[in-house]
Amino acid sequence: MNQLFTILLVFHIAGGGAGLITGTIAASAKKGGALHRKAGVIFFWGMLLASLSALLMSWLPDHENLFLFAVGGFTLYMILSGYRIVLLKRYFKNAAGRFPVTDYLITIFGGSFAAFLVVQSIKGLSGGNTFSIVPGVFGIICASYVLHDIKLFLGRTSIKVSWMYNHIVRMMGAMIASYTAFLVVNVQIDMQWILWLLPTVIGSILIAFFIRKYVVSVKN
Repeated sequence: MNQLFTILLVFHIAGGGAGLITGTIAASAKKGGALHRKAGVIFFWGMLLASLSALLMSWLPDHENLFLFAVGGFTLYMILSGYRIVLLKRYFKNAAGRFPVTDYLITIFGGSFAAFLVVQSIKGLSGGNTFSIVPGVFGIICASYVLHDIKLFLGRTSIKVSWMYNHIVRMMGAMIASYTAFLVVNVQIDMQWILWLLPTVIGSILIAFFIRKYVVSVKN
């Protein structure tokens, strides 16, 4: 079992490292440009590898880790839905009809995962474990995007109107979660709470900037 954990850890580090580097490049590059697209594809596959390996590692005997599970599942849902929204934009541009089954499955995963995290958070907090607020936060954020998916399925909003916003927020959300996990695991300081908040603060500022620059400008 330890050998399996080591193999998964290697995949996790490789995927996470590639994802964080290329994700930063994609966020910094001109949106829609060749560098952004190429770096974004590598970011997607790197984060996919990192999140799947994190989910598996977090359930191995003697290695159970709710934080790793929360970050892994959250990242997986965000990158899948954030990447799919771009594909759906192209899909509905050339064809009209129902959403592919893949998108329903991603949303079902996101909803199930969100519910599980909220339940685990409530159980932990009721037992006096203040750290349990972390999976609860991930679960609530995840649930908010699942609700938006449902609105898309029901036709209450459209891909054309919301794809850019959702792509930016979900991909950047995955980046924030990944940077947070990286800092918390690898950096030790007296005021550890700073490492929990810093990626969110910086990431939120960047998200607001990108939305103002690309989403608002498109609407105008």
